[in-house]
Amino acid sequence: MFDIGFWELILIAVVALLVVGPERLPKLARVTGLWLGRASAQFHAIKAEIAAELRAEELSQTMKKDADTTAKPAPSSYDTRATTKTDQTSEPPHG
Repeated sequence: MFDIGFWELILIAVVALLVVGPERLPKLARVTGLWLGRASAQFHAIKAEIAAELRAEELSQTMKKDADTTAKPAPSSYDTRATTKTDQTSEPPHG
């Protein structure tokens, strides 16, 4: 996430030791660790939510495209008009 090397961490630790003091440094480190952990968790949650929204949008677009292609009538080589049957029943002869 951050491009901080070993010597930069040592420098930050020395400055923190001078500014905060040796008594409060462990508590500061613990609180800083908690805040960084929470920030990291929030970052990953937001990243996962954005990825889920993108997948949902892609699925929606795919479904819309499929619905558009299936709604178009396919060209056919046969006549699809309905045919009517004639009444082929005959009455028995009287007599």
